[in-house]
Amino acid sequence: MSKKKCLLVINRFAGNYKVGDEETIKKSIGDEYELTVLYVSDETDSVTRIEGYDLVVVSGGDGTLNRLINRDIARGTEVRYYPSGTLNEAADRRVRRGRVISAVGSADGRLFTYVLAAGTFTPLGYVVDFRKKQRFKALAYIARVIKEYKVNRIPAEITADGKKYEGVYTLIMIINSPRCFGFRFNRMYRDGGPMCLLTIRAPKTTGFLGKVAIFFPFFRTFFMGFGKPHFGKTVTFTPFNELDVSLGESVTFCADGEAVSDLTEKFKVTVTELPFRLVVAGSKRG
Repeated sequence: MSKKKCLLVINRFAGNYKVGDEETIKKSIGDEYELTVLYVSDETDSVTRIEGYDLVVVSGGDGTLNRLINRDIARGTEVRYYPSGTLNEAADRRVRRGRVISAVGSADGRLFTYVLAAGTFTPLGYVVDFRKKQRFKALAYIARVIKEYKVNRIPAEITADGKKYEGVYTLIMIINSPRCFGFRFNRMYRDGGPMCLLTIRAPKTTGFLGKVAIFFPFFRTFFMGFGKPHFGKTVTFTPFNELDVSLGESVTFCADGEAVSDLTEKFKVTVTELPFRLVVAGSKRG
């Protein structure tokens, strides 16, 4: 009788990667599977279709998981996720909730597990060098915070469940998690949705006074958080089921720690069910 087939995808550049973890994961898979190991590289990014496997196991961080779920994975496949990134925010909220990720966000088909954001601080998710993350863990982001603490000016018209918001924003965030940037601020989070929209309006100036002006909205958002919808002069935080975004210019978004520059200036965000079973096998915090 032929063995079932398993694909093991490993990101050796993840912030908490350890060689010994590979053997632990292989043992957990079991001898009943014929194992194929694939290490994340520029080559693997060209793989668009994953089929012929009964089980797909991935070891990496938020970005690794994001790249995987955006591949064409055969329906019904079981995908098992071992978080070994620096923050592992995609997994953190779900380990205590049955360890299954059933619903994710979709921006015109571009999937994300916990966040899609653009503006102030969001490049932190993809600009920090992996060597620094492996050496300094979460502290690797601190050195970059000052550089990314700046006013962005993103003109946008956003419609959330029929209600329109229009302005120039320093931060636009769509969050499907209780936490982001390491801060557990979204007390409205419920597994499976709805997602929440966070916007922080940009001040008129982008210099020193502009940085002073955005300090208080950011402090209010990430240190105080939200247990209910908030509609302030500068900060908006509201749950939604369907979102239409119209940008005044091309913007690079951060999706689960991955830079996304191919979204059109008009796109729709919804919650979508995954066609495969995605199980969080454990969580390691950096």
